[in-house]
Amino acid sequence: MGTIITEATRFLECAGNDVFVESIYPEGVGEALIGQFGLDQGRFSINLHIYTEPAKKIPKWGVWGTNYNVVVLKFIGDGLKIIKVENWDCFGKAELLCSRDGDRYCISQRGLTWEFEVLFGILVFQGAETYVDEEARG
Repeated sequence: MGTIITEATRFLECAGNDVFVESIYPEGVGEALIGQFGLDQGRFSINLHIYTEPAKKIPKWGVWGTNYNVVVLKFIGDGLKIIKVENWDCFGKAELLCSRDGDRYCISQRGLTWEFEVLFGILVFQGAETYVDEEARG
C-alpha cells in the first residue's frame, strides 16, 4: 500500500474520541467484524460488529448474553485516501488495528486469506445496534 505508519493508536482516537463509544469500550473494542463498508464520493460508512461485552450497561439493549452478544457500531468517515480489500468474501472476526499517519488515520484487519485497510481523515460515530449471534454463544 505504500503507507508509512508513524504511530499505533487507540481505536477511540481513530473514532474521533466519541464520548459514548469511550464509555462502553474504555479499554478498546477487542475482536471485531467489518460487517458493512460503503462508499459515497470521498466519504464512506463502516459498521463494526463488536464481540466484547460493553463496560457500561445500556438498559434499552437488555442483558449481555441473553438479549444481545454483539454490538454494531456505525460510523461515517471523510477524507478517504486509500482502500485495500482482499478476499472480502472470506472476512471474519479479527483484531482491529488503528494507526496514525500524519493527519490521517488507518484502520486495518488481517486474516489468513483476507485483508482490509482504509486510510482516512475523520470518523464520526452515528449510532449502535445489538443482536444475538448464535455462533458466538458457543
